[in-house]
Amino acid sequence: MIHQHNRLPLYIQLKEWIITQIETEKFKSGEKIPTEHRLSEMHEISRPTVRQALAELVQEGYLEKRRGLGTYVARPMFTGKASILRTFGEDMEMIGLNHSAKMISKKQYNASVPLANELNIEPDSPVFEIVRLRLANGTPLAIRTSIIPKAFDPELMNKDLENYGLYEMLAKSNHFPSYSKQKFQAVAATKEEAELLLVKAGTPLMLWKGVVYTTNNQPIEKVKIVYLGSHFSFEIDQIRLESNVHFTNIPANNE
Repeated sequence: MIHQHNRLPLYIQLKEWIITQIETEKFKSGEKIPTEHRLSEMHEISRPTVRQALAELVQEGYLEKRRGLGTYVARPMFTGKASILRTFGEDMEMIGLNHSAKMISKKQYNASVPLANELNIEPDSPVFEIVRLRLANGTPLAIRTSIIPKAFDPELMNKDLENYGLYEMLAKSNHFPSYSKQKFQAVAATKEEAELLLVKAGTPLMLWKGVVYTTNNQPIEKVKIVYLGSHFSFEIDQIRLESNVHFTNIPANNE
């Protein structure tokens, strides 16, 4: 419980109490926790103190806020290898979650010069833009935007991309995604993204964007994915290019 005379700030005590409830499964994964008002009454602390504790636990991945519904215990975070090209579905299957997709939009247009250069096609060549919401156990976790040259599969947009994977469909046309060149960064959810992911605008997201290539080095997809930051982390293996660097500015006696 929380003690007013404890040296630890009240919001940290509340954080530790909530974490203990989660670790002992008194607050179970996916379960709604007591409201700010209820927590304030339970521990005899102010609502701003409660709000600070909850905000930090959301940022740290213990809790998640669902717009209009309240605050819930976050489901287990997925940790993946950034160096391995896998689909969202493959990632979710690895941790035993059911995955699904919901079509948000699909359209065809002609590629601009910069887009054509990225996809190694002629300017004004037709491309498909497909935006899908990706869910795990019914919870929206990511939004994927795929731009694919129409030449790879002229009938692609007429296929069932909610129940079957995009790469699965491309493979049936003998086009096999092999590797990608991507960048990632932390971003804040836009109003539109927040509405799809059932979070507040400004919620931390992880953005991946880049180009996916086939086995014969042909760009097949320009991709943009925003992941709900509270549910994903990615590991990156690093090596030093020069292992024998001399640190000449450090005195031998470390003084």
